[in-house]
Amino acid sequence: MTIPVRRVRADDWPALRDLRLEALEDTPIAFLETLEAARAAADEVWQARAARGSVDGDAFQVMAWEEDRVVGTCVCFLRDEAAWLAAVYVAPAYRGQGLVGRLAQACAEWGREQGMGVLRLEVHEDNGRAQAAYARLGFRDTGERGPYPLPPYGLEVFMERSL
Repeated sequence: MTIPVRRVRADDWPALRDLRLEALEDTPIAFLETLEAARAAADEVWQARAARGSVDGDAFQVMAWEEDRVVGTCVCFLRDEAAWLAAVYVAPAYRGQGLVGRLAQACAEWGREQGMGVLRLEVHEDNGRAQAAYARLGFRDTGERGPYPLPPYGLEVFMERSL
């Protein structure tokens, strides 16, 4: 059975919050936010996040649903004349089934529709699992590095693929 993937709706914010908290517990170096900060965020913050990725928002967010539980997500936004893939997460039980590729492809299509020719991302240098997944999706290391601003610090590896 194929897990449905669809664009986030503003009223999905409780599911978005729950999955983000799970993601921060599972792989804290994959996000530019701490679990403590996310737990402390007011409902209005989560509502704004969902609205930002919805049809009326300035970004694009998709979520994968297994019945009434969200099991994967990613966000795409525009910056520096490129589409950027961010906040990618697939629950452990759903990894290895091609779901990350389907989520990223939805973002790639949105980026292309916005007139962008490249999809970029940043991934922590110590997150080898994610780097390998992105490489399988056609992303290549650009050689560019930037600081990761939270403990354990380190560097972000910039990767990109053509749209």
